[in-house]
Order: sequence, then structure tokens, then C-alpha cells
Amino acid sequence: MNLFILLQQGEQRLQSNDVLFHSQVDLVLGILRSTGSISSKRTSIDGELHRSVAAALVMAYEKDTTVDIAIRRAETFYGYGFSTKIISYLDAAIANGLLIAKTAKAKGRLDLGPLLQDYLEDSYFNHIREG
Repeated sequence: MNLFILLQQGEQRLQSNDVLFHSQVDLVLGILRSTGSISSKRTSIDGELHRSVAAALVMAYEKDTTVDIAIRRAETFYGYGFSTKIISYLDAAIANGLLIAKTAKAKGRLDLGPLLQDYLEDSYFNHIREG
């Protein structure tokens, strides 16, 4: 599914009171930060952006789809109202094995890596057992 659609849907879901979704976003964000895919610095400035990226990845997991990136141009990201930093975060996630791509760059169809898949699946089943 197109990255911009996932980002938009993720931002909408962040406005909801969905406890499972918010806990999964926090989990993915923690993984992104712990691997250095997203910096743990400047969270007061870029925290919402970081959560949006994590929310988009959770949306991809929920929909059992890929993250599709057709264009990496900064003008395109800016035109859709998204930060140009997103592409570097996704590049780093590929380098750290969190996303699987055919190249070392975030372009084309990106699959969620096994680490993200496993943690999101565990959080889902733990939520069902607790709920």
C-alpha cells in the first residue's frame, strides 16, 4: 500500500482511543529508536513525526501489506505534507533489518522484517489474552 496512504491512515488512527494500536505504535517506535533507525534525540521536536512513521508501519502490519514507495523525491513528500526525513528513517530501518527491500534504499515494495512482525504479533496476542 502506498506510503502516503499508510501515513495518513496512521495519523487518523493516532487520534483514536484504540489502546492496542497505541501500544503497538509505542512498541514499533521503541524498536526504531533502539536500533538507531530513528534518533532518540529531539523527541520534543520530532516526536509526532516519529510516531507517524511507527503508526504507518503498524497500519501495514494490520492490513498485511507492503509499504510501497514509488518516488523518493523530497518535493513529493513536501507536496503531500510529509517530512522529507521519513525517507532517511526508512533507509535506516532497511539497513537495520526492520524492513526488507530489494535494494539498500527505501524504494519499491518494502516488507516488514521478521523482528517487527514477531513483536507486533506477540503484542496482539498478549492484548487478546489480557482483554
